[in-house]
Amino acid sequence: MVEVEKKFLLSDEQKTQLLDGAEFLYEKVITDSYLDDNNYSITKADLWLRLRDGVFELKAPLLSGSGSYDGANRYRELTEDSEIVDELALSVDRPLKNELGRLGILPFVTSYTTRQSYAKQGFTIDIDSATYKNTDFTYNVAEIELLAEDESQADACEEHIMMFAKQYGLETNSVVLGKVAAYLQHERRGHYEALVKARVLK
Repeated sequence: MVEVEKKFLLSDEQKTQLLDGAEFLYEKVITDSYLDDNNYSITKADLWLRLRDGVFELKAPLLSGSGSYDGANRYRELTEDSEIVDELALSVDRPLKNELGRLGILPFVTSYTTRQSYAKQGFTIDIDSATYKNTDFTYNVAEIELLAEDESQADACEEHIMMFAKQYGLETNSVVLGKVAAYLQHERRGHYEALVKARVLK
């Protein structure tokens, strides 16, 4: 499956209009620790390795840099250790959690996201409010998402998302940073600028 999603910064009025008639699905708090080495080798490849509520996940783009361009983001989400090891080309013999420290791959941020999730007209709408360990920085962002069976359906999903967003007057041509990128921009400029130089972020 391919996640096709577009991020938005919503005014209170836009949020009210967007959620009008939506079905509330759930609210939960998500704890994510994102990991990389000292050279930012993973994130500079636009790969996002995280430990989410105790489970390793890797978001891998269909096209490097797709998390920071004017269209919708397109990522495969890998949840099996074997898939993650292959994607990162790691040489490991033991379970992933036992090997990352040895390889110098360590957490660089831990975030706590309160997520309210809704369904509307076939779309998933996530309203996220994030705080971060050891900082007062907070970030609020919304995502409109569709799941594509494979890459061939991604363009159609993106078109549907953009048309849906425009119905509510949302800006579809701007780049909105994700929760980790926003944190890096605010708190870890060196890491952020390395990703800009690598054309992963703008």
